[in-house]
Amino acid sequence: MLKRGFVAAVGFFTVIYLSFLYSSGQSQPGPTDLKSYLPSDKDIREWHADGLPQDFKGDDLYLYIDGGAEIYREYGFEQVVVQDYKNLGGKGFSLEIFRMSNPEAAFGMYTFKKSPKGKVMSIGAEGQMEDYYLNFWKGSCLITLTGFESDPKTIEGLILVAGLVDKKIQDVAKRPSLVAALPGEGLLETSVRYFRGYLGFMNLYSSLGKEELGVREGVRGDYGVGCSLFILRYQSEQESRARFSAAEMAIGKSFGSKESQPADAPLVRLKDDHGKFLSLRRLGNYILLCLEDPGSDRSSELFEAVDKSI
Repeated sequence: MLKRGFVAAVGFFTVIYLSFLYSSGQSQPGPTDLKSYLPSDKDIREWHADGLPQDFKGDDLYLYIDGGAEIYREYGFEQVVVQDYKNLGGKGFSLEIFRMSNPEAAFGMYTFKKSPKGKVMSIGAEGQMEDYYLNFWKGSCLITLTGFESDPKTIEGLILVAGLVDKKIQDVAKRPSLVAALPGEGLLETSVRYFRGYLGFMNLYSSLGKEELGVREGVRGDYGVGCSLFILRYQSEQESRARFSAAEMAIGKSFGSKESQPADAPLVRLKDDHGKFLSLRRLGNYILLCLEDPGSDRSSELFEAVDKSI
């Protein structure tokens, strides 16, 4: 009787706990087997699976992606399932379903892979089509479909399979909170990039070394032609202060003169030989960077807007 009562109690509290998670809006983890997200042949009309799906986990990603696996690992890669598709006319495309460590990592990789010139698609949490590439993210998954050709029939197949995968993924998630710190006025939405470490940051701005900024997490957005804002977040104000000092010294060697550094606000503005400006400001455990072409003068405005939002 004691054992039966204990089991009943565990079951009761498990139901209560799961009900709490559902009602609080937290995303539940998806299936352990990503192959369950693959559509069945009966649902994909004239298309059919070309061969068996491939599955790569952890360090096996290096066997699949030659030279590009590091950025996935930095964002938080866990697993990818790859399946090719063909039709009777010989057209084909490839489907990749990546499981990342959390929704923030999936969103970050999505922003890394999307293009400023892509067409927004109403699929997943966010989606984009460019030429014969379709990318979208949902929950902790990043999905990429790549056509072997750019003809209309292939694009039609891409969109069909993408929609079926989207329906199978039940997890829903929001963007990382740091993205909301980007001022909304004048922001070019397609330019937003979220990074989780040094490689993602360096892909956007390569003039600072790993040792100076020690990037953990950050976001970038463009504001018109020739103006980009970076927001870097650190674990403490002490860490951001040390990184700010190191970055100031490193950048000062490659840029030209330092224009100003008010004592009441940690701010540095530098100008290179081509008239391009780089402004840096520290706000608590954040470091802000603004890159501007000659003629642009928005750094102070953007910094103040971030100060109010964080």
